[in-house]
Amino acid sequence: MIANDDISKSGVYAPEVLEFVSSANEYCTWLQESDQQNSVQFIKQAVQLLSGIYHHVLRLKETEPVLEGGNEKFVTEKDWSEIFQKILHLLGPHNSYLRLADSDEFDRSDLVTHTISEDMADIYQDLSDFTRQFRQGIEELMNDAIWEVMSGFEQYWGTKLLNSLAALHLLYINKTDPEQDSKGESQQLDDGENSPTYDNSFFTRLQDSNEEDI
Repeated sequence: MIANDDISKSGVYAPEVLEFVSSANEYCTWLQESDQQNSVQFIKQAVQLLSGIYHHVLRLKETEPVLEGGNEKFVTEKDWSEIFQKILHLLGPHNSYLRLADSDEFDRSDLVTHTISEDMADIYQDLSDFTRQFRQGIEELMNDAIWEVMSGFEQYWGTKLLNSLAALHLLYINKTDPEQDSKGESQQLDDGENSPTYDNSFFTRLQDSNEEDI
């Protein structure tokens, strides 16, 4: 006979699941309040939280969906855009990084420009949907939420996490301060120097190209 304590510590209530839920919820809440931080704090905490999420998701056990159709989605395009803009504002000209082109990308070069803000906003979308599904307290929904977030990790946001973490790691170890750099660029503009390389129209182009996927 299985004791009640054993049941409460297995399946959707297993310690490793609850730890992942906690780390995912912390990441989402932190991003929602990220405009209260300075850029240096943001970079350090982003490295810490993304590392923790990767650690905890690797401890999850594989599961299979039990319900037909996917779970309800909660994150809207407006929610995603607000997170994207907050990160972009904090990182400024350091938001972009180079990565290897994916196999399905048709690019003449081996490297393509990407952004930390897009990666982190996409991760937020999956994790925020997951935590809201999970807290409904219905075991079938909770089980399928775990399956969905793990599938997304393997196919999609796990790579985004590693790419953005690598870019943020370089900013952290180089003691980069985007706020100071932005002030320097503003001073150059006031003095008639060259304009910064950051393109403010990026977000508009991103929304147009990904409208159906958000």
